[in-house]
Amino acid sequence: MNRVIFFLVVIANIWILKAQHDTTFQPWGKPIIQVFGNFDYNATKDVQKKYGFWFGRAHFGYEYQFSKQLSAKIIIDAGRPTTIGQINVEDTAGNSLPVSNSSKEGAYYTMNLKFASLEWNASEIFKIQAGAVLQNHYMTQEKFWGYRYLAETFQDRYYKIPSADLGFIAYIKPNEKIHFDIAITNGEGFRYDQDSYGDVKLATGLDFNFIKNLQTRIYYDYCTKSKNPTKSAEQQLFSVFAGYKNKDKFRVGAEYNYRKNHLNIVNQDLYGYSLYGGVTFIKNLEYFARYDNLMSNKKQHETQVWNYNANGQAIITGIHYNPITNINFSLNYQGFIPENSALNLQHHILLSFEFKL
Repeated sequence: MNRVIFFLVVIANIWILKAQHDTTFQPWGKPIIQVFGNFDYNATKDVQKKYGFWFGRAHFGYEYQFSKQLSAKIIIDAGRPTTIGQINVEDTAGNSLPVSNSSKEGAYYTMNLKFASLEWNASEIFKIQAGAVLQNHYMTQEKFWGYRYLAETFQDRYYKIPSADLGFIAYIKPNEKIHFDIAITNGEGFRYDQDSYGDVKLATGLDFNFIKNLQTRIYYDYCTKSKNPTKSAEQQLFSVFAGYKNKDKFRVGAEYNYRKNHLNIVNQDLYGYSLYGGVTFIKNLEYFARYDNLMSNKKQHETQVWNYNANGQAIITGIHYNPITNINFSLNYQGFIPENSALNLQHHILLSFEFKL
């Protein structure tokens, strides 16, 4: 890995020196700002917390173009990197045991490094990124869905796959109809360095667009077999997506995701699908709707690590308003029907907003 990094640094310096003698190119840079906010009214039966306001994302960064072929990007994320949920400990007889925990939760808006990558755009056909790179697992779906500021796409929402990771990703574009991407990353997400076992994640995706206005993608990733005793199985993800878009009128898309051995636990599989779309009635005003169905091979009362209560169906619908470029508002409803019939249906009414540069 160190030799590869050394090679990329050498290539980068060569391109920088070349750019210094290219009088037709002027280096440039620009700031990157993106903020999501939500005001939530929780109408779920018997819930204690009826109202809430939070920031779903606060990104600040900078992008710089050194030459026609070489650029860099760095983005800081305001999030909560350390959280501690409820801890339950039982003995072999199932009796609850007392637990003492002296750990501290991270601040809600601790700043941490999310993206820090160097991009070498060798030609119109090939480019490679190295560092803390954006993974291309659900980016096609996220761009098509278009409303990340009010809800994540299926993989992000239910599998909690980080959008960035440390490693390399290459994009190959032989023509306008076929795009490939291949990645090797540490599999730990952007908040962690390589683990002590040297495990990595291999990923590849294929976008093919043979019909006008129709987007399709297939994706696969694999976490290599580990000697880590807490990772007893090889985790894999299979994903397919198709979406049709008439830019000025409507769009409709669907995706299916199957994650085998979720969190590297043997025979703990999650799977499901998401359907979404939107219709534009008047300029800058769109009605949208989405339906998710998350399932698992672990059923209620089975011995399991996966939280069965997370299984269920989500409904998201509302209106989106774009008054001016880079500012968005949405009044939307988000509901959840749990597979466990003993739980209450969840009902949320949100006013969401986004601004970005």
